Amino acid sequence: MTVPTITLHETRPDVEPGLGALRGYLRDILGRFEGRPGTDDDVGAFMAEYPDDEGLVPPQGVFLLATDAEGAVLGCVGLRHRGPDVPLDAAEVKRMWTAPAARGLGVGKMLLAEVTRRARDAGRSRLVLDTRADLLEARTLYERAGFVETESYNENRHAQVWYALDLR
Repeated sequence: MTVPTITLHETRPDVEPGLGALRGYLRDILGRFEGRPGTDDDVGAFMAEYPDDEGLVPPQGVFLLATDAEGAVLGCVGLRHRGPDVPLDAAEVKRMWTAPAARGLGVGKMLLAEVTRRARDAGRSRLVLDTRADLLEARTLYERAGFVETESYNENRHAQVWYALDLR
């Protein structure tokens, strides 16, 4: 397998191509929740329940895409500096996703390293995130990057595991 050239760049999660990446993330995640592929209706319901994407644009945060040389989306991640559930000293990782065809290429590691750098550069002392217990690939990525399990910091009904990374 040839590893593509991967480029990271900022975009908005509410317009293309960021919106397409967010839909891919939601279809994949909702498919895991429900045991079936997520539909457009599922995506719409989820986005209505969690309308926090405004927190993923400057100055509250950032939304990043990983793309290949042809512009195909390989993954995405959001970083939220402010929000009702984000601890004051922390930034929060949101919408971390690697497209199924790009898994194993280091996309997730690259995205996570970039949001970690940005949180540190913004003066945050911690990086936090939530996930599900059954997302073993994601949990392995977070743990290898130094995240440790912590107490719940939000009321996300889909979350089962919470992580924090000390940035000091």
